[in-house]
Amino acid sequence: MSKTYIPVAVRRAVAVAAQHRCGYCLTQTLITGVAMQIDHIIPESRGGSSAESNLWLACATCNLCKDAKIKGVDPQTGDEARLFHPRQHSW
Repeated sequence: MSKTYIPVAVRRAVAVAAQHRCGYCLTQTLITGVAMQIDHIIPESRGGSSAESNLWLACATCNLCKDAKIKGVDPQTGDEARLFHPRQHSW
């Protein structure tokens, strides 16, 4: 849960920009049957802000799995890699 209040207008703008889909698995809100969560792409615990440019939609499953991570380990190479950034990367 965010430490910072995120205004309703910002939440709506993020949802519209994300086309009401999870930024990680692309599942639609309509399919999940529950509201998407606002995710801090760079988590607040790692210095990320609550500015709209650092927010995106995430389904509960993806948001829980991502947690406060910004990097992961590539299972094939063992190398560290940055996680998918839904505002900068495209599917």
